[in-house]
Amino acid sequence: MIINKEKISVHLIILTWNNSKILEICLDSIEKIDRNDFKVSIVDNSSSDNTIEMVSKKFPHYSLIRNSENLMYAGGYNSALKQIAFADDEYVILLNDDTIVSRDFIDELVSPLLNEQKTIISVPKILYASNINKIWYAGGNVNLWKGVVSHVGIRDFDSPKYSFKNETDYATGCCFCIKYSDLKKLNYFDLSFDMYCEDVDLSLRAKALNRTIIYNPKSVILHRVSQSIGEHSFKKNKLKLQSQLRLFWKHATGVQLLSISLYWILIHLPYQFVRWLYLRNK
Repeated sequence: MIINKEKISVHLIILTWNNSKILEICLDSIEKIDRNDFKVSIVDNSSSDNTIEMVSKKFPHYSLIRNSENLMYAGGYNSALKQIAFADDEYVILLNDDTIVSRDFIDELVSPLLNEQKTIISVPKILYASNINKIWYAGGNVNLWKGVVSHVGIRDFDSPKYSFKNETDYATGCCFCIKYSDLKKLNYFDLSFDMYCEDVDLSLRAKALNRTIIYNPKSVILHRVSQSIGEHSFKKNKLKLQSQLRLFWKHATGVQLLSISLYWILIHLPYQFVRWLYLRNK
């Protein structure tokens, strides 16, 4: 899809915390993007490493927003989104600091929002940086009867079946694009989600407006998974389960909550524990 680059305004927002070396790799990849008319803002969640010095010295042309404390994902982004003077028709891309982007990822990511009026959010194909032949995210599934949130294709080898644009249940907070006016209408992220599921909650609220989320595999990025606490750490899995409980309590009906309770007790929690034991020792 060829986009008239003169007619759209794009703003990349990157949240970071004590991740200077990984952030530098991300920003180096952004420097190679095919277009040069986009803005970049780096939001620092009160890092104690050399993040500020690195950005100021190597990337002085990027805006730097400094939070006075670590506001986590939702709080960090909300603080920045309310400080930046966006135009309502500006396209906002939220991007993890542990990603590496392709040269044309912006154009392909914005494309569904330009061409499909019902689309509110678009997401790219995300591959593991450690193995670019494996999928980390090719869309998301949410099951409000079982209480399960999952990435489509995770750890599967990339193949043609992941190469089709389609509607998906939720956008991952690792990277997604949304028009600022729509993000403001959704009132940004729900701060009750300290870590994990804030992206799923935002997506479910967007879909409640009868809007769609589109996965576009022509936009591709790489992800250095869970650099801070480890992909299969007990801490990460505990935080995810707590956030999922909060998510389903907010969005599921009474009958669905009963169904979720039974499924979790009988199947989900035992499975997750065995899976965690297996993966951490693999």
